[in-house]
Amino acid sequence: MAKKAAPKRVAPVPKGYRTVTPSLIVRGADLALDFYAHAFGAEILSRVYGDDGLTVLHAEMKIGNSLVLVADEMPAFGIFSPFAYGGTAAAQHLYLSNVDATWAKALDAGCTVLVPLADTQYGERFGKVVDPFGHVWSMSKRIPAPKAEDIRTALEQDITQPEGFSIYEPGANRTEANYPFSEPSATSAVDADKAESEAA
Repeated sequence: MAKKAAPKRVAPVPKGYRTVTPSLIVRGADLALDFYAHAFGAEILSRVYGDDGLTVLHAEMKIGNSLVLVADEMPAFGIFSPFAYGGTAAAQHLYLSNVDATWAKALDAGCTVLVPLADTQYGERFGKVVDPFGHVWSMSKRIPAPKAEDIRTALEQDITQPEGFSIYEPGANRTEANYPFSEPSATSAVDADKAESEAA
């Protein structure tokens, strides 16, 4: 009796993929893919359309050695782009040997500066932009970190980080912020009661 052929082994992870893969939802995926090719040198690897021939259900692009997925927003399925929320809670970071050249191309393509590209005190040349589709991209390259005495001198001379560089939102009051899975702050409850009485 002939032996049954062993089932073909399938790699659990597709070739080229890492454990975590960014997936960008955009409004106008075809335009976004063209933009990313121009701004970041992305190579478009694949593109699958829906039955309407317009909606991009799944696209793959490669930036440097990393894969990024792109798809159109589909509100009927609860899949929205940053435009639906007025911003994004996530960002992509690019490590680049030619960060100045990519920065210039990104701005030329239509990105808006959030943090100017500049040398930082922690040993990176760093900048951050938002693209026309609402996604945030930071980019940097490693540079020699300044010596401790140079940092002390800079602090004594009140030399700060580049304008716009802060881990805190300007004017944010984090003591009054509501966080997921936390009890509403007392201030928020008071504000809610006040708004309710004014509306009555």
